[in-house]
Amino acid sequence: MKKFYLIGLAIMATIVLTACGGANSVEKNKKEIKVAVQLESSKDILEIAKKEIEKSGYTLKIMEVSDNVAYNDAVQHDEADANFAQHEPFMAMFNKEKKADLVAVQPIYFFAGGFYSKVYKHANDLPQHAKVGIPSDPTNEGRALAILNKNGVIKLKADVGFNGTLADIIENPKSLQFERIDLLNLVKAYDEKDIAMVFCYPAYLEPAGLSTKDAILLEEEPASEHYALQLVTRKGNQNSEKIKVLKKAMTTKEVADFIKSNSKGANIPAF
Repeated sequence: MKKFYLIGLAIMATIVLTACGGANSVEKNKKEIKVAVQLESSKDILEIAKKEIEKSGYTLKIMEVSDNVAYNDAVQHDEADANFAQHEPFMAMFNKEKKADLVAVQPIYFFAGGFYSKVYKHANDLPQHAKVGIPSDPTNEGRALAILNKNGVIKLKADVGFNGTLADIIENPKSLQFERIDLLNLVKAYDEKDIAMVFCYPAYLEPAGLSTKDAILLEEEPASEHYALQLVTRKGNQNSEKIKVLKKAMTTKEVADFIKSNSKGANIPAF
């Protein structure tokens, strides 16, 4: 009888400890803000914001992912509170394709898209039938084509704005051949001998030893504003305490100064 009594006590103790552990875990999650990122530069900005987050009684957990879908999946499926990795047009495309309900809650900085070439100093120098690398996803493809249209390299149908596709090209004087390449691989294409010019963003340039000063075509500021890098969460979460704390922490003078200095002026704070 004593043996069964002791076993019963052990079982009850285990249940109590498990319950306490679960309660502690829930309490920890309530005070932990999870943000998904894909680029090192986004992680660096969050590290600057971390001190302000901790002043509000929260801890920051940065979730690093390896592709342009995982950070949105994490937020949509409640595995992260927010992500810091994309502009609003890309988010809208994800929502449409995945029937998701993500929302942009705070623009953090503007960044200019541009074209880079290892051989040519000016777009006018490109030979006939030259190969040009552009992003394979619709939102960034449209942005790249808008730059070419703005600079007279091609002509797009009227009023397509940033939503142009290859099918919208009505004039292509140099008969350029467009290679649609995943955004993450465009900087690698810069080194390929048969690619005359590639589109790229400042955050991806460092491995190639480039900066926006090396661009042979660079986006003008009004266009850049359309594509500010955003803090994104899911619908219904945008007014939560965690998101309020995150927004406040990511829009301080310290963060603004870091954005400007770390990008050597290529990125402009959007707040």
